[in-house]
Amino acid sequence: MALDTSVPNQKVTIKAGTVLFPEGSAANSLNVLHSGALRYLVEAPGGRKLELFKISGANLTPGASALFGSGRYPFTIVAEQDCVLSTYVMSQSTVGRSLAARSSLGIMVGRSLLREITESFKKVNQLRKIASDMGKTNDNLSLLYYQFNPSVFPDIKPGQPIADPSSEIVDPVLRLARENLKHYFDNGGILPERPTANYVEEDHSQLLVKYYPEEIEFQDGEFNFVRKVILADPNLLAQLFAPDPSMVSYVCDKLGRVQNNITENAKGILEELDENFSLLLGGVESLTEKYFLILDMAANGYATAPPEFVVPILQVVSQKIERALAGHQAIFGSAIPSPSPNIKSFLEKTAGLAKKFEASNPTAKAASNGSGISVDGSADATAIRKELANSASSIIQFSGLGGDAIKEFSAMMVKLKSLKNPLDSDNDTRKLRRSITKTYFDIYAACFQKYVNSGKNVPKPVDLMLKYGFFDETMLDDSQLVFMSTFKDAITSVSDIPIHYGTEWLEKIYKRECPTSLDELGQNFFDKVKMDNRNAVFKKESDLPPDIDNPEARLKFEFGAMYEANVRLTTGSLATYLPILTKYHSQIPLAKAYVTKKMLTDTIHDIMAVDFSVFNREVIYNNPEMGINKEFIQRAIIPDFVIVPSIGSKIMMWQELSIHRGSGSKESRGRIVLPIFVQGDLKSLLIDAFAAFRWELCKTILGPEWNNVGNPSITADYMDYVQFYKKNKDLSIEIKEKLAAEFKRFRNERDIFANDYQLWIKYEAEGVQRLNRVVRGIFYRHIPFARTIREKVSKMPAFGEINNRFVNIRTRKFTELENRYKKYINALGSLPDQLRENMEFYRV
Repeated sequence: MALDTSVPNQKVTIKAGTVLFPEGSAANSLNVLHSGALRYLVEAPGGRKLELFKISGANLTPGASALFGSGRYPFTIVAEQDCVLSTYVMSQSTVGRSLAARSSLGIMVGRSLLREITESFKKVNQLRKIASDMGKTNDNLSLLYYQFNPSVFPDIKPGQPIADPSSEIVDPVLRLARENLKHYFDNGGILPERPTANYVEEDHSQLLVKYYPEEIEFQDGEFNFVRKVILADPNLLAQLFAPDPSMVSYVCDKLGRVQNNITENAKGILEELDENFSLLLGGVESLTEKYFLILDMAANGYATAPPEFVVPILQVVSQKIERALAGHQAIFGSAIPSPSPNIKSFLEKTAGLAKKFEASNPTAKAASNGSGISVDGSADATAIRKELANSASSIIQFSGLGGDAIKEFSAMMVKLKSLKNPLDSDNDTRKLRRSITKTYFDIYAACFQKYVNSGKNVPKPVDLMLKYGFFDETMLDDSQLVFMSTFKDAITSVSDIPIHYGTEWLEKIYKRECPTSLDELGQNFFDKVKMDNRNAVFKKESDLPPDIDNPEARLKFEFGAMYEANVRLTTGSLATYLPILTKYHSQIPLAKAYVTKKMLTDTIHDIMAVDFSVFNREVIYNNPEMGINKEFIQRAIIPDFVIVPSIGSKIMMWQELSIHRGSGSKESRGRIVLPIFVQGDLKSLLIDAFAAFRWELCKTILGPEWNNVGNPSITADYMDYVQFYKKNKDLSIEIKEKLAAEFKRFRNERDIFANDYQLWIKYEAEGVQRLNRVVRGIFYRHIPFARTIREKVSKMPAFGEINNRFVNIRTRKFTELENRYKKYINALGSLPDQLRENMEFYRV
């Protein structure tokens, strides 16, 4: 029986196990705990109870947050031990006056609420991480389910558009799989040719249009201020609140609302957890049952994939099932309700199949990379492994690393190699990787300096490290070693795209053939020198003395500013980042992940065939000999593409310009950096980088006007659309509601723009409508398709009106230029190439 709080000003003893306040019951009292311990429980779906936290001690006011919210307890409070409690009749309407009248009571309430908030926050973040991990696992397993059992999805073909799941599909796993496959393929995802256990752990949120937060979002400056206030010395607080007693009630009200919000958040996460548990383990329509069928097919020899691919995945699923069962028991104190009927059989059969597979394939471990990739067991592979024996030691010795540093680094490498998976995201492994990374780049930089000084004559292991991030041959498979040792990329003809491998780029910086890059703080080499030499007066780079500005100094700056940062960022997974290439990094053979110069050139040309003006900007053209002074013309300036030794799923638009100040800055090349081994669709990743390039270049060129709709531009018009879409008369209520949900997925307006730009290049250019009419109009004006594509889509109703408007604007501009340029025509009737190309740009 719950505590009777109708008796005014009572002091009672509560026996252990007594429910003081049931969840949802009306709060009509302020209660003070003098001694004992309490448990706070919330109700989860299915009638289960979750313990949020326990508190014990004296001068606590349990459940006070109910008086500052709905007036009902958001949780159940149970006596964990015998408790002594005082109750004071109070309501939402009177609590403010009561606390203002007695500031000491208000301080007690505030501190008690803060303690509840702290404990709730810890628990909710634990739940948030579990829910995110399970959500990621379920999503990844749904993708692999399609790969292992494609017959269930006869209408789905990789690379082809996938229809939205029909409302008639009631099976939650099939619906989830279809939704995920649609987003995955639409965003350029490529399923691994050889599925690996590591794939199940990876974060594919960008491709799936999902979000797996490990903590609840909580950024409340007012709360942080109130928290600091309530933790101050009580005597000082009494003096602070004396002139205005309402302050203490305001503080408590704020804390009470925060606590209620966290509790509501917990309930939302519990619903998500319930759905995730159900998808994985619940009933006959769960992932467990789906994979049990795959298990049966594998055991009977009817699986569509070889056992060396299927068995490791089934073992991972088995581990996930065991963890989920244990997790549910730990969270709710009970077994999962209505579990999948074949859980026990799945665990037993998987273990048996794994043993059988190992017994029938005694060389399986030696002949695979532990992740399902078969190896080349030929004599070449053996010879190469012999040639690369003790690579780590050779590289370290060549770098000239000090004796103590060698010992420390070697010990860390031994520890890393002893781990089951060196890319695990737990804190201890992360710390180890961070320590290794710092020394690794010291070694890399020292080796590159010797590489340049020796005319590129370095030992084979050093050469492979500089090119690929290779370090230790024992951490790679034979097939990977064979590829890195034998493959040579040579572009057959001179390319119009400036592409550089990492070593080529650093060499250009060393020889001063290219200016240094910006660092992560936006500083260039000269800015950094000025900051490091504040007492010296350097007004321009030419003022720098040779002991400060020399090839070695520039190389060191470039290495720290751009190179090292992008080796990290291009991985796309900072939580598992390790610059040393291992067999755990790659889900596909290195030969298929490798980015050749020709492949990159062709892919860039493919995108430019749709968005022909992607690298264009307006610059000033002068030709005094012909009397041409300050003519504004369009010019395409293709950025430098730098391929760094990393493996990952991110292409970084590092700079939109290489010179940010002074003459020639607007005509300088940008810089786009990509990994040498790409995990994903190269074209989709490049489209994202080009979207960022367009956005940042527009902002830089326009300066303060980048967001001024009075000066139309892609950034100004798109920002206006994002900020005021709710008031846009051209958008329906349904579209506005969809946009409100969509925009929450992205960190900023540039990311929203990049998502729409993907749809513009991939689908709208093919006449497949994926954008709303407002965005389509903005893009058609500022990011026009190439002429052949415009001629095709202009015949469609969705493009007809905006194409006519575009044609009229461009025709007027072309006529204006034609008339103005007549005075520049020479005796032969021709214009300078720059002016002629500018007219062609505006020709419809």
